[in-house]
Amino acid sequence: MSKREMPEPEPLNLVPIMNLVTILIPVLLMAIKSLELAVIDTSLPAISPSVAAPPDNIPDKPPLQLKMAVTNQGIRILGANEYLYPGQAKTDDADEEKGKPDVPCKSNARCKGVDDYNWSDLSQKLGQIKKAAQDDDRDSDSVVLISDNNIKYEILVKVMDTSRRSDDGTKLFPSVSIAGGTNQ
Repeated sequence: MSKREMPEPEPLNLVPIMNLVTILIPVLLMAIKSLELAVIDTSLPAISPSVAAPPDNIPDKPPLQLKMAVTNQGIRILGANEYLYPGQAKTDDADEEKGKPDVPCKSNARCKGVDDYNWSDLSQKLGQIKKAAQDDDRDSDSVVLISDNNIKYEILVKVMDTSRRSDDGTKLFPSVSIAGGTNQ
């Protein structure tokens, strides 16, 4: 019997796989670079006061408890009627939340997007409230946002940014909390 010679195996051609990997690495790096995450500092509203102040440090007037209800009709500022509308009868927060917005949409109807809210008017009113609260020794750095369930995230971010700093850059209410939505 004759011995058959086994053919020698051909070496693997790895060039196409190496080319594929060479092309995939920059593509994956560019995809990761385009994904940027941002963190917005917020806090939850306190359920109860943290620690009771010593009797010496009890303020004469309670601090301002400012809230803003963000709806599709505009933004309603709650808890500051004596600064926005001096001399008018005070209403409770339940009535305020369902009332006409203090900062209506530019279109005077339902707000269609971020640009339809009147941000300069909101900034001006928050500045007016901040100054009046400082003059009245009721200054506070906090504001609570209450939004409808259908308000877009970008609108909430813009409300947060507007409530933190005024148009001219002065500090307004840097401590922003988000509460549950309204039932309108």
